[in-house]
Amino acid sequence: MPESLYHHLEILTQLSAPVGRELLVQQYMETQFSLYTDSLSYDRVGNLYAHFPGEGPKTVIAAHACEIGFVVKNITEDGFLQIAPNYKTRAPDTRILPFHEVTIFTDSYRSVDGVLTMDTGHVVDKESRERAPSLEAILVDIGATSREEVHSSDIHVGCPLTWKAQTRKFNTRVKGKSMDDRLGLALLIQLATFLPTTSLTRDIVLASTVQEEIGVRGARALASQQTFDEAYILEIIPTSQKAQAISLGKGPAIVYKDGSMHYHHPTIMKCREAAQNSNIPLQPAILERGVTDGLGFFVNSASRTVLLGCPTLYPHSPGETIDMRDLENLQHLMETILT
Repeated sequence: MPESLYHHLEILTQLSAPVGRELLVQQYMETQFSLYTDSLSYDRVGNLYAHFPGEGPKTVIAAHACEIGFVVKNITEDGFLQIAPNYKTRAPDTRILPFHEVTIFTDSYRSVDGVLTMDTGHVVDKESRERAPSLEAILVDIGATSREEVHSSDIHVGCPLTWKAQTRKFNTRVKGKSMDDRLGLALLIQLATFLPTTSLTRDIVLASTVQEEIGVRGARALASQQTFDEAYILEIIPTSQKAQAISLGKGPAIVYKDGSMHYHHPTIMKCREAAQNSNIPLQPAILERGVTDGLGFFVNSASRTVLLGCPTLYPHSPGETIDMRDLENLQHLMETILT
């Protein structure tokens, strides 16, 4: 079902769901899950999970609904928005920010368009042109000329904003915002269509989690409420143009360790065996930095945890890029593992 997979990916990546405001994506996921199971629940913090009962280990397959973005921290007298990161980071990469369009959410989820701006070469000195801008130098322009005009748009300190970007397909590659982690959610929908058609050897929960980008808060909460024998985390796997270890188009990746933990080696080996037996390309990987929902299930539920995903260029930008062949192979692999 490649067309269906891309269809859901395109819709999901173009929705906005900043950390703490995952409602629009969770509503879409609820609508899709409800086509295949009546066993749907939200927990008290907003995690959505769909249950597909079966005999065998209790298994969670998880991807997160939130995306990176910023939050309004101040409004200037002349109507510009000053921003702070809305995700857990040492510092945002300010090189990529200026002149990208953004969507600001009001408390009622009304969206207001804006653009990230800074003074350019005609009006700044040579030294300023040659260094990366500070975050304080980057302001959001919504076309207002005063603080009062901004307030009249229902924008205030605490309102979140995300990239506003169109998802585009280039040959086998797809570019857009929030591949992290809408590719995982698109896979969950595909699995929801698949699970009712097969004899399950596990008791399966598909989970769309919240607040991953600020320290896997949703996964920790879900794992503190339910105990899972095993957890499969579906994610982007960051790579670069010159990286030789993992590349786009050469298959999904399975991660041995990241910045927070080692993943469960016996389960990794079972996944690699399943891939080999089904002629599915699978790239081994390590991540020197980063934390995923896997940490939440490992620590809070003592789950045997595996991280699988698609190699992704330009992570945490409005141009995150994957190869659809990797995503299709990851779907095939997950279906193979679960049967």
